[in-house]
Amino acid sequence: MTTLPIPAPIYPPEYRSSAQTAFDTALSSVPAYRTWRRYDRGPSADIFERYQAMPVLTKADLREHEPAGFVPEGRDLAAALARDEVELVTTSGSTSDAVTNVWCQGWWDASEASSWKLHAATAAARLGEHREAILASPRCVGFASDAGYLSMEQRTLWHYLFLTEKADPAEWSATFCDRMIEELARFEPAVLEANPSFLSVLCRHAIKQDLQVFQPAVVTLTYENPSLIHLRHIRSVFQCPVISSYGATESGYVFMQCEAGRLHQNVEQCHVDFQPLAPRHGGPTIGRILATTFHNPWRALIRFDMGDLARLAAEPCSCGRRAGLTLDAIEGRIANATLSPAGRLVTQREADAAIAEVDGVDQYELVQTGPATFSVRYVSDTRDPAAIEPELRATLQRCYGSSAKIISEQVRALSPVRGVKYRLTRADFEIDIHDFLVGSP
Repeated sequence: MTTLPIPAPIYPPEYRSSAQTAFDTALSSVPAYRTWRRYDRGPSADIFERYQAMPVLTKADLREHEPAGFVPEGRDLAAALARDEVELVTTSGSTSDAVTNVWCQGWWDASEASSWKLHAATAAARLGEHREAILASPRCVGFASDAGYLSMEQRTLWHYLFLTEKADPAEWSATFCDRMIEELARFEPAVLEANPSFLSVLCRHAIKQDLQVFQPAVVTLTYENPSLIHLRHIRSVFQCPVISSYGATESGYVFMQCEAGRLHQNVEQCHVDFQPLAPRHGGPTIGRILATTFHNPWRALIRFDMGDLARLAAEPCSCGRRAGLTLDAIEGRIANATLSPAGRLVTQREADAAIAEVDGVDQYELVQTGPATFSVRYVSDTRDPAAIEPELRATLQRCYGSSAKIISEQVRALSPVRGVKYRLTRADFEIDIHDFLVGSP
């Protein structure tokens, strides 16, 4: 059993039972796990040791068995689809191929509601049938229109207002941004849920135009891992709590940021395994996270690779919450990792912290084009290249090493990948995370 570089997590009494039920259901009655049974250490072993003996579930596995392979035996998926008990939802596939999921709204709502307990502001807001505005790519959620514009009524569903029908913030005009700010004031949402890179663009407009923006009870950031630059813009405009919520379409809500700034496991709804990186690459406190879902009657996921690296908190959180794993931070997508010329893994968060030191960089995209070569395209509303680029080269060489060659270019705007999400950092070559985990050569 892997020993974590922190005190053993504390779990509520019902947690072990939920973990046991999820494990037993998957191995006994879910078709996709038939070949996993040979890895099981048996009922005499501790349940968490049984989890760690299992393989890792990947998106490739989900596609191979989709959509019915993860539905427990005895459940009629076709009948449930016909009576609208569930539906099929396809993910955006911004960093890997799309996956078709069996979507159970009741399970999702319960997962979200459990996560609200993990921050004082959301716990106190009595959320439920509240008004909620959403700012994210309409190709991910909401209503897209590649031709004309949609009215506010056309973008409202139940108690949700989807603020944009246009998927590329690089094409948002000042008038379009003004419309979103005006609609926020008209709709008066209790929650603004936003992709942080999209919200950053809107906040930059508000800052430049010195506009007052409606203040919801909370802003929750999801869809992407926020940059320090995004947070700088957002917190300049919103004085309410700005909270990071972490999860996925497949897994539900896995971690939620508390008022002290750390992220706490949603122990009512999931189990999390942590696989540390080797010490040279930031381990044992940095590693990848694998999620097991609880209580979803229509989809059983065991040790699902979330595709992200996280940093464990080394000491208890000052907020007082102790249940499950506590994270200092999400370090970013594995697909967005890069390498130093010496071969050390550099997470998106580490590269982002370096770039955020440069005053005036409002957006950026860093691409590693070779073992020691990096291309940075950036946007600045306030400084010209002669001022920014020497600082940019210096801070990135402190991050990657003095032999790193940095090529930079100032651009007017940057667009999300496939009109869905931004990728702040990435390598032009494949990085296999297994080469960097504890036990790798």
